[in-house]
Amino acid sequence: MRVSFQTERADWGFIVPATLIWASSLLITAWDFVQLQGTIYRFGVVNALGLALFLTGVVMRRVGKRALGKYYSYGLRTLPNQKLIKHGIYRHIRHPISLAAIIYSVGIPLFFSSLYGFFLMLGLIPLILYRIKIEEKMLI
Repeated sequence: MRVSFQTERADWGFIVPATLIWASSLLITAWDFVQLQGTIYRFGVVNALGLALFLTGVVMRRVGKRALGKYYSYGLRTLPNQKLIKHGIYRHIRHPISLAAIIYSVGIPLFFSSLYGFFLMLGLIPLILYRIKIEEKMLI
């Protein structure tokens, strides 16, 4: 059974700016790597940290999606008779997919040693916190 839904109006306050920040950060990271670093890759501690953050975030997101199962959605929604998930990773972390987004997003510019991309990507944090607040209001 396929359940369709309409994206919550308040969610657009997250979707549009978060997409712009994420895409801009990737472009700035690429520009920094190509233009300022001359596409010379030096793998050091910061790069290793970036790779570790990226991989940790990707794994955490997959684990969170698996725990949600049919309740997972890219947009904010609640289903009839939906229950609060308290098993798997949700037993330890309230919003693992949101945390994963922060972790893997800041890992990308670190992997490429882009300070500009890193600082721009940090702009996602207040947006993700805003979205969590909206989500929790929906559940009340």
